[in-house]
Amino acid sequence: MKQQIVLASFFFVSFTGFCGACTNPQVTSKSFTTQDATIVSHIAYVSDFSVKCSSGEAGSLYAELEDGSITPVAIVGPQSYQVSWTEESKAAKSGDRIVRIFNEDGYTAIRKLLRAGESSYSVEPFFTAAVRHPGSYNGPWVKSEFIAAIAALVVSYFAIATRAKIVS
Repeated sequence: MKQQIVLASFFFVSFTGFCGACTNPQVTSKSFTTQDATIVSHIAYVSDFSVKCSSGEAGSLYAELEDGSITPVAIVGPQSYQVSWTEESKAAKSGDRIVRIFNEDGYTAIRKLLRAGESSYSVEPFFTAAVRHPGSYNGPWVKSEFIAAIAALVVSYFAIATRAKIVS
């Protein structure tokens, strides 16, 4: 009986240790951003990615954004994850945003460093994801009301000038 308990506990420990950690992650990602800023005040950034591990599972993931904030990553399906955030449209620059993704071990290490007042960049991320923002459309350079007012002034000028030639 004692041998069976020892054998069962050995298999349990080895099975959970083998299946728990994700090794050799294969990551594919897609990103989306708001591109029309004429009616919104914030630009939304969304990164969808899938993680396939050669062994184990990725588990809970955490994202560190460029401003240093850390947010949990949403699990949207089996092996599918999503992280999103917003930024004011005036501050949103075009280009790539690098998002550092951490597993639970990396997140724990970051929390320890932040409590000690140190930088989190010494922790190696689980992987990184890039979100490309091509820029946002803020409307035309010249407002249509301004063009209409200029056109009305030009038409009025030619009407008055033509009337003056006809009358004289």
